[in-house]
Amino acid sequence: MIRSRTTAMGAASALALAISLAAAGGASAQVSTATLRGTVYEGAGVETGGTVVATDVATGYVTRGRINADGGYVMAGLRPGTYRIVATSADGQTAEDTVTIVLGQVATLDLDTAPVVTGSNTDGATDLGEVVVSGRRIFEVRTSEVATNVSQQQINDLPQISRNFLNFAALAPGVRVTEGDTERTISAGGQPSLAVNVFIDGQNQKSLINDGGIAGQDDSRGNPFPQAAVQEFRVLTQNFKAEYEQASSAIITSVTRSGTNEFTGDFFITYQPSDWVEQNVFSRARGEARPRLDRMQYGLSVGGPIIEDRLHFFLTYERKDETRERSVFLNRTEFTSQFSDELGTFEAPFEQDLYFGKLSWSIDDRQRLDLSATYRTEQDIRDFGGGPTSFDRAQAINVEYRSLNLRHQFQGDNFLNEVSVDYLESQYNPRALNFDQTGARFVEYRDAAAGTPGFQFDYGQINATIFTAGGGTNNQDLTQEVLTFRDDLTFSDIDFMGTHTLKMGVKYSMQSLYVYKQFNRNPFFTYDVQGRSEVNGTTTIPTQVTLNLPVDPVDAENNVFGAYIQDDWQVTDKLEINLGLRWDYEDNAVNNDWRTPDVVRRLLTAIDGVAGFDFPSYLDINDYISDGDRDAFTGAWQPRIGFSYDVFGDEQTVIFGGAGRYYDRIAFNFAFDERFKPYQLNKTIYFSPAGGTYGGRTDTVAWNPIYATAEGLDTLLAGTVGRGEVFLIQDDAPPPMTDQFNFGIRQKFGDWQTSLTFSWAKTKNEFAWYRANIDPTTNSVPAAVRPSSLIDPSTGRPFQFNDGVFVSNHDRERDYQAIFLTADKPFTVASGWGFNLAYTYTEASQNGSRDQGTGNFDFDYPWTSYSPEFNSPGAERHRLIMSGTVALPYDFRLSTLVTLGSGLPFTRNNVGNGAKPDWFSAYPEKKDFIIPDAWAFRQVDLRVTKEIELPNGDFVELTFDAINVLDFKNFSSFNQTYRTSNTGLAPLNPTFGNPTAQFLPTRSFQVGLRYRW
Repeated sequence: MIRSRTTAMGAASALALAISLAAAGGASAQVSTATLRGTVYEGAGVETGGTVVATDVATGYVTRGRINADGGYVMAGLRPGTYRIVATSADGQTAEDTVTIVLGQVATLDLDTAPVVTGSNTDGATDLGEVVVSGRRIFEVRTSEVATNVSQQQINDLPQISRNFLNFAALAPGVRVTEGDTERTISAGGQPSLAVNVFIDGQNQKSLINDGGIAGQDDSRGNPFPQAAVQEFRVLTQNFKAEYEQASSAIITSVTRSGTNEFTGDFFITYQPSDWVEQNVFSRARGEARPRLDRMQYGLSVGGPIIEDRLHFFLTYERKDETRERSVFLNRTEFTSQFSDELGTFEAPFEQDLYFGKLSWSIDDRQRLDLSATYRTEQDIRDFGGGPTSFDRAQAINVEYRSLNLRHQFQGDNFLNEVSVDYLESQYNPRALNFDQTGARFVEYRDAAAGTPGFQFDYGQINATIFTAGGGTNNQDLTQEVLTFRDDLTFSDIDFMGTHTLKMGVKYSMQSLYVYKQFNRNPFFTYDVQGRSEVNGTTTIPTQVTLNLPVDPVDAENNVFGAYIQDDWQVTDKLEINLGLRWDYEDNAVNNDWRTPDVVRRLLTAIDGVAGFDFPSYLDINDYISDGDRDAFTGAWQPRIGFSYDVFGDEQTVIFGGAGRYYDRIAFNFAFDERFKPYQLNKTIYFSPAGGTYGGRTDTVAWNPIYATAEGLDTLLAGTVGRGEVFLIQDDAPPPMTDQFNFGIRQKFGDWQTSLTFSWAKTKNEFAWYRANIDPTTNSVPAAVRPSSLIDPSTGRPFQFNDGVFVSNHDRERDYQAIFLTADKPFTVASGWGFNLAYTYTEASQNGSRDQGTGNFDFDYPWTSYSPEFNSPGAERHRLIMSGTVALPYDFRLSTLVTLGSGLPFTRNNVGNGAKPDWFSAYPEKKDFIIPDAWAFRQVDLRVTKEIELPNGDFVELTFDAINVLDFKNFSSFNQTYRTSNTGLAPLNPTFGNPTAQFLPTRSFQVGLRYRW
């Protein structure tokens, strides 16, 4: 689809490419790189000059640094990987070591040029995990960030079915990954998924329109990125530094694989037949057949040198095929003969293709250039069957994603700079498979006056919908298109009351947000399934039709600016202080260029003029009327501070902490309603044999076959009144904001790294829709101020809007307190095992709307201030994640992932005496596992891998995954009716708390094969 700025974006991309090739460039701070620092000694003294050279073992790329007067050195912007480090003093003495650095790490490596034999043992050296130096692992302990690194070994070895690398974000404390039937969500910090952000090679993946937090993840069974292209990733759950943006709960930053000096590749295939997937317990109880779910995934990757030590390539492709079946059946079997041709079992396939390619060029020892591209396309056929909905009604949920990322790095004598240009387009495009066919529902009408002789027909008295057929009613196209320019500059040689590494950066992003919603744009006819003579005497002539008028698409342009400065200050050899400040600005985040339509202004004036009614005192309606110059929010100043103190100076015991402010953004799908809803006019026409008064209405139309055509229906609709809805955004609407604080301690025990962190967060400015024309004492819209009761002075007719006038409220708040306990022993070849543990204790609460996405409404309370504080629905009190890998004899490996949770809260309805529900106050029944009566959610996953070396030196890996191997029944919803009635104190409901739905996955198995060379 061509957008208004496509040409401009293309020109800007070309210009940016030229600039980035000509200008100094550098690494994107720690978003996709790492830092190595330390001191070079000569015996008891320090070297006062010289050089440090880091050579990437895999690619031969060289990075050079210098030894300062105090013996210190800092090498920023290193790509995660294994490096040979050589320090050369001014008089020619050398020291050499080999280390492995992980993403986002600030690792410390001290070297000694004195010719002394240390006798160190290198048996434990490995390229897995964080840093390995001469047999001892150097953990990152001197950091104020609360972060968890996930290695390629964990991504490759830990059990999973879907090949979605983000599944393993759950290894971080405070993070929850939830698998649903149609999507997978990641949430953290007691906040919903839209508060998370992901960076891939420094490129921002934020979803700007939809839910989900991550572009392309909302309402998708697919994977956001090919797993084979991911080298490793890092999850930051608290106190992330000033270079990170547009997230208030957690940041996930990943780095992609590159080609090396060796030509390598692999091919994989995994398969899961339906018989290997345990049936849902409720489906089995209903006597249903096991539903079909065949899953096959396959792909390949290849990489290697184009010019050894200089230019490398990497390519990967992954495919996912899932075939489900959906049964179309009638609940009222006496009507089977009428719909027999449309009953039966139909396939519901899901298909996804993922492509990634990358070129890496070491221009010289000072310059790097990376160019990568990603393409993703998927289609999911669904929304039919499971009852009396025909296959013709199916929707195709289409997702298409493409990105380009160009990064150029320049290493100066005492600085590092990077220019990056990236482009991202993500399209969510659900479409009815048969939009050219009108929709139809066949209903049974009830007698409108059962005590009166004969059958009394009324259009509103529908007893049941027997069958729904014909084409679907909705099409959507939601596309975000983003072109971003970024420059990051790092100075690593500043001495003032200690040593400073100073980072600063600026960003400019051009965003096009295209939304085209065709809701109810396909005529939807209603038929009397019984063909009663009192209705219209036939099953082929409709009783009514509904259709919405078309609304033009919106193509909003938003310019985003960001700037930050970060000072990592080593005050002493024990104390480091991290000081940062970030500022972000969007010029059209909440319809800043939107002018409130005149008809809406007239409606508000009419409501305000109704005798005896005043808008509630807690809102000023004038704050919601825009003249097209709504002020953009300029207050997104985000100070961030952290510290770490190495108690004994040996990197064994470190106290750390920090505090910071983090702004997120308001997804455009929320603000879009202000532009869309007033014009989304719904029209309903009622048909009768002769027109006029019939079936309880006075406006019926005599049926004419021409109304079955688009042309005839358009003519009829032109004279029919439709109704829209009024939505108004607050003029000074602020984006969501979270203040975080943490304090903790890290302790090394040999190969183990442990940490204990106390975390606190306060979130403000979350948004929801409330009604403005309301009486707060009754929480209802008085009849006198309903738009249909008021006359538009420009037309002399009632206003064509539904009853509620919705205004945005930005007062929802959250409180979050947590304790994180982690223990990490990385897997090494020498030890043959690794283990990770992450425990989270959480107390999380909120007020306001119970909805947790971009479309938040509240009909239970007139305003946020009227709502109580209650438990956040997405936070468990206790959550424990354990994972590990152990090498077995005969080249077998066994890996496990154990997930335990105390259960999510649910609501108690009918608490008695007519009171409101007791929101999210009840918890599921607990079961035993390791700890008695502790867990409502229990899942144990296993993977067995057998590696076979072939005579030519290639390898074959055979894998077997057993997911939820113990077949624990984990329930996702429960009976919420606490008492049999809400009148007085009625008896307790004996089925309260009984489960009504089950979490995925059920027990399932999968086999796989991987060939690598």
